[in-house]
Amino acid sequence: MKDWKKKCPREDRITAEIFEITFKIIHKSITAMYNGCIKDGIFPERWKKAKIIPIMKPGTQMCEEVTKYRLISLLNVGVKILERALINRINHYMYSTEFLNKNQYGFIPQTSSTYAIMALKIFSRRN
Repeated sequence: MKDWKKKCPREDRITAEIFEITFKIIHKSITAMYNGCIKDGIFPERWKKAKIIPIMKPGTQMCEEVTKYRLISLLNVGVKILERALINRINHYMYSTEFLNKNQYGFIPQTSSTYAIMALKIFSRRN
């Protein structure tokens, strides 16, 4: 079992393992639900809730000061799957069209700062 399946359930009490088992049984209905959310631009109200956990920043003492904490938002499994579907669709559109500049290297799969340095080196040789 993968680590992400072992994580505790969020606000709705549905774990990734429960979701995976359910998906195997009613995958067509779940897929239709997600496609409907994306098609109609609907983000279900119950998925807009998160469990917020304050974590003390390293090197700080116990105190009441809000700035001494960082907040962790635990989202429901359903939200994470919808987010992943949206990210995949956006990325597919961005990378399959001419929308991005050919000199864009940051946050592009299969590229790194090395590509940007090489492009700069080639550019500087031409000029």
